Amino acid sequence: MSEQQPMFQGDLAFLSNFDTVPFFVPELGVEVPSGEHAFNALKTLDPVERQSVLDAPTPGKSKRLGRRVTLRPEWNAGVRVWAMQRVLRAKFAVPALASRLDATDDLALLETNQWHDQFWGVCLCPRHLPVPGTNMLGELLMAIRANQRGAARP
Repeated sequence: MSEQQPMFQGDLAFLSNFDTVPFFVPELGVEVPSGEHAFNALKTLDPVERQSVLDAPTPGKSKRLGRRVTLRPEWNAGVRVWAMQRVLRAKFAVPALASRLDATDDLALLETNQWHDQFWGVCLCPRHLPVPGTNMLGELLMAIRANQRGAARP
């Protein structure tokens, strides 16, 4: 059984979309200040809304603005997972971040929270504790880690 690490804090803060290491996102054609900026920008096809999200001064502000954008077609039918995959692939194409992700070894990456997010993470509030979340963010991160390891083999 793999070890588990709650939340993306401390040594694992770099895994969070709120981490502020800039990286280039090909689907957006720009460098973004955080994964949260990139994800929320990919939510919409409207160039004004997208730029507003990208110009937000913090990841939190970007997230708040992203809640009000015009969602691209099929957003809730799988496009949001596609968008997060693109964000994470771009972020972990940065060699220093790829190395840090690889250094998590076989740690089960769980995006635990208290804000009732059972899709991207696992909510630990009393109401959700009996029902495990999907932990899609953690699953995507572990898939990228596995793919990077496979690509590194001769």
